[in-house]
Amino acid sequence: MLDSLGALVITFFVMSFISVAGVVLMHLVKNEKVKKGFFYFLSVWGIVVAWCNAQGIYSIFDIENLFGWILGALSIVALLIQTFSKKENKFKIASILVTISVVVGMMDCFMFF
Repeated sequence: MLDSLGALVITFFVMSFISVAGVVLMHLVKNEKVKKGFFYFLSVWGIVVAWCNAQGIYSIFDIENLFGWILGALSIVALLIQTFSKKENKFKIASILVTISVVVGMMDCFMFF
């Protein structure tokens, strides 16, 4: 039988694995198409993590809830930079924003802050 704490631990490990593997692969893969695929996946993943933050925090903690949504908004900003920017290093900037969104969002999601 799986209790609620066991389910939370399994969820934490699965979400952490997806986050770490996605970030590492996005930065280490040499193929540009695969790299951009990981970028778009992690952008959506950052929004999902922000949604998990919003669902997991009580409504009386407005500042923590706002912080979680701001981290999700970083993923949206990264998508906008990647799509509409004309700068040379737009992918590097966008991938750094997505990395911050996912890593700090995961830390915030499981109450490390």
